[in-house]
Amino acid sequence: MDNSYKVLKMIFFTYIIFIAFMSFYPSPPETPTSDKLNHFIAFFVMAVLYRISFQGSYWANFFIAIIYGAFIEIVQSFLPYRYAEYADFIADIFGALCGMFFIFVLELGITIIKENKR
Repeated sequence: MDNSYKVLKMIFFTYIIFIAFMSFYPSPPETPTSDKLNHFIAFFVMAVLYRISFQGSYWANFFIAIIYGAFIEIVQSFLPYRYAEYADFIADIFGALCGMFFIFVLELGITIIKENKR
């Protein structure tokens, strides 16, 4: 295995831990940005990192996002200082879907450029 893939996998898992920390840490009453936008961006980046580091399928990426998003919301429902929201889960899934679409278009563009150079 190439060392760059090992580094990318370490970055991916570090990012997963960062998302968990930010999701479970007591949050201030008001944040300067939209909570839904934060969820969207976090899962957008997670989907892109997963695809780049593991070269996993889009289905695997989608199900990982569903499972991880649900896990976060379930854990938050048990924390006295956090609360679970369906809208957060939807923002997670939408962010992951947009991240997968972004990486799909990027990979397609790279493939087309490579074929045109031949």
